[in-house]
Amino acid sequence: MGSISSVRRLIDEQHFPLWGIAGSIIGLLFILGSQIPYTGSEGEPFSMFNHFVSELGEIGVSEFALLFNIGMILAGIIFIPFMIGLGLHMDNIISKIAGAVGVFSAASISLVGVYPMNYLEAHTLWAMSFFLSGMVMVVLWTIAILIQKDVKIPKEFSMGGLINFVIFFLFLYGPWESFSDLTTRPDIWMVPTLEWGIYFAIIGYLLVMAVYVWRGQQKSSAGP
Repeated sequence: MGSISSVRRLIDEQHFPLWGIAGSIIGLLFILGSQIPYTGSEGEPFSMFNHFVSELGEIGVSEFALLFNIGMILAGIIFIPFMIGLGLHMDNIISKIAGAVGVFSAASISLVGVYPMNYLEAHTLWAMSFFLSGMVMVVLWTIAILIQKDVKIPKEFSMGGLINFVIFFLFLYGPWESFSDLTTRPDIWMVPTLEWGIYFAIIGYLLVMAVYVWRGQQKSSAGP
C-alpha cells in the first residue's frame, strides 16, 4: 500500500506539474549548455540552423556529449509522471490516451540519450519513435483540451498543440533537401532547423501547461 500511495503522490495535482517544470528546465539547461564548447569534426561551431540536436550527444565529437546524454535520459524519465498526471488531471478518455502516448514519447527521449549517434541504428529508431509519437501526442493533447467539460486547461492552450503538430509534420514530411556529406552542410538547412523548432515548441508547450496547473494549485492552497 505504501508504494501505491507514493506513486499516487507523484502524479497527483499537487506534484505532477513540478515534474513537468523540472523536466523542461533540465531539457533546456543540459541541451543548450552542451552547445557552448562544441567544436564539430570540421572545426566548426555549433549552429541550430545546420546542426542536428543529437550531434550534441555524439561521443568523441561533442565536448559535452555526456552532459547532453544525461540530460536527455533525466528529462525523459522526469516527464513520465507529468504525462500521467496531466492525462488524469484533464480526466477524459482522450487525455488519458495522450498521457499513455506521452509516456512512450518521454521514454523514447531517454533512450535517445542511452543510444547517442555513435549507435546510429538504435539512435535512429528511438529518435523516430519520439518524433512520430510526439506528433500523435500533441494532436491528442489538443483534442483533449478542446473536449473538456470541466475545463482544467484553458482551451486557448490548444493552439500550442496545433503549432507543435505543424512543426512536427513539416520536419517529418516536408520537401527538404538532404545532405549525406555533412562537410558541405549549408549555412541554413531546414531539417535541423525544424528539429530545433520541435525542441523549443514541445518544451515550451509542456512547460506552460505545467506552470499553469502549478500556479492554480498554489492559489487553491493559499485559499481566499
